[in-house]
Amino acid sequence: MELKDRYYAILDSLPDHVFVFSKSGTYIDVYGGAENATGFDCKSFIGKTLYDVAPLEMAEEFHSHILMALRTNKTQVVKYKFDKQDMIDLPDHVPVPQEIWFEGIITPLPITENGERTVVWMARNITKQYKLEQRLKQLSEIDDLTGVFNRRAFTQTLRETVKEYQLTGRTFSVLMLDIDRFKNVNDTFGHSYGDEVIQHTANLVANVLRQSDCFGRIGGEEFAAILFDTELEDAITVSEKLRFAVEQSLFHVENQDIKLTISIGVTQVNKFDTDIKNLMSRADKAMYLSKNTGRNKVSHYDEKVEQLTELKES
Repeated sequence: MELKDRYYAILDSLPDHVFVFSKSGTYIDVYGGAENATGFDCKSFIGKTLYDVAPLEMAEEFHSHILMALRTNKTQVVKYKFDKQDMIDLPDHVPVPQEIWFEGIITPLPITENGERTVVWMARNITKQYKLEQRLKQLSEIDDLTGVFNRRAFTQTLRETVKEYQLTGRTFSVLMLDIDRFKNVNDTFGHSYGDEVIQHTANLVANVLRQSDCFGRIGGEEFAAILFDTELEDAITVSEKLRFAVEQSLFHVENQDIKLTISIGVTQVNKFDTDIKNLMSRADKAMYLSKNTGRNKVSHYDEKVEQLTELKES
């Protein structure tokens, strides 16, 4: 076997796909890929461009990575996926995968082709690794009991939302809510029923909130929500819907129905909010005003709430 043929045989036996692209995004050579679970060696792409075989948005993204590697003369590492909604143009005999994740390593080559600089793009199937990482991330963010965000994930989202507000002015409101007289449930029926009450309430609230809103359990029977693109008056309206939904529900325990209620505090972000401390404090104070004035109420933060809080603390 000639040396050139030997090298080609070695390259084609590689478990990962190896692509050589020109600066214009043209496939110059394709090798390997036996372990990438695509069922396709991609050699028919040689001579075509990314724009010939991939959806426009994907082709533009891939091309930008090639150009970045050439412009900086540095290796680029990217993660991307192929699925039924966003897939390169595969032959008819190749089934479209549900979802495959890849890590691409794009390195400039000291080779030109038709007057253009080139890169080598190595694509490794990382689907199992990616799904494991996502599962571990989910476990670290989700409250085991309710399936909503835990305190750490909620507060991190709130921090990011405050930063976005400071940069773009995108407004939002924050709710704090607490299950009224929850201790009575625990003391009367036990902690297992208490857990079910927390789950029941979380489900009711989540069903009223929009999917785009952020909802989390921040401790015990206390929850918080971020209502994106929502000013105070609309946030109060949403809060009343939440309060009403819980009030109208019945929780069945030991042959009796328990009527649950919640107390809610509402505040809107303002230009002085540079971190989450003041935001959560205002919503918390408003919530406790609801609890201290009869429960099953919605209160919004204003100067009156602050004055009452200062009077109580003094």
